[in-house]
Amino acid sequence: MNLKKYTAALLISSCLLTGCSQSHTVKKDGKYVVASLEKGNKEKNILADDLYKSILNSSNGKTAAYNAVLQNIIDKKFPVNDEMKTDADTIVQQVKTYYKNQYGSDSYKSQLKQVLQNAGYTNMSDYRQKMIKQIQYANYLLSYVNKHYDSVFEDYYNQCSPRYVSIIKVSMSDVSNPTDTEIKKLNEVKELLNNTDKSFGAIAQSYSDDDSTKSKKGAVGIVDSKDTSSLTNTYGNDVVEKAQSLKAGEISDAIAGSDGYYFVKVTSTDEKKLKKELKDTDIDSPLLAYDDYLQYIVFNSYKVTYKDKSIKKNVESVVNEALKQRQQERGENK
Repeated sequence: MNLKKYTAALLISSCLLTGCSQSHTVKKDGKYVVASLEKGNKEKNILADDLYKSILNSSNGKTAAYNAVLQNIIDKKFPVNDEMKTDADTIVQQVKTYYKNQYGSDSYKSQLKQVLQNAGYTNMSDYRQKMIKQIQYANYLLSYVNKHYDSVFEDYYNQCSPRYVSIIKVSMSDVSNPTDTEIKKLNEVKELLNNTDKSFGAIAQSYSDDDSTKSKKGAVGIVDSKDTSSLTNTYGNDVVEKAQSLKAGEISDAIAGSDGYYFVKVTSTDEKKLKKELKDTDIDSPLLAYDDYLQYIVFNSYKVTYKDKSIKKNVESVVNEALKQRQQERGENK
């Protein structure tokens, strides 16, 4: 990896510095001069070497160096291909469809444009390029997870307490003021759960108002403490917290949500079953998202040759500091 030492000079030469007498890069005594400060008859040159060291040794400079090396690894090992482009196009289309459904064909474009700009994107093409980068990055993580599946899964299982969860939803037009019919249905579900031999799945299939899980006997899938399945957005934080607190086989009392009441059951926490299901993983796998520091572990699995000792030192400091922070957050002392 050969990051050019004088990138800083190219960046800074376009800036307007108070007192600068030149804005182009020249050489003096074999060194690049990016600007000069004049005071009376005295002149002080600002050298690229000095600026380079100052920028690179700053916190932002170290992070930028790490990100540059990381992207270089990703580009070489997981270059953009047609499949990634197609996936990005699918995401873009899904976003457009969502906003069209929300705001209508006449006004969704202006709404979407504003959201994109607020998020720092120039336009949808810019967003698409970001999605391609994200898909590249996901493949970078996925490759490591597949090669080290046993150890990654064991860590995920211990850190995030994954479990299979099912729900029953009883919809309410106004949770704080339910109708007699809604109260009757809620009580009927409670009675069935408490006093019959009918299974949770069978009750969900007959009574649940949640369209996405009813046909699957209430099965939500795997839920973990990182909520990588984004269940909080769908069912609310109270439902997700209860799903994490229950033991296998336990069923919650009715939990009030924004548009109804939920009953939650943890159907299984079996490690072997979870491991088998997650084995055939893809970029949507929770194993890619459960550990915020996984990228640094993956980074260390590559042998990087540096042509600049300063960059090597600063990149390694970013990685080592991140892994140290990971240990501290986990309460590990090494």
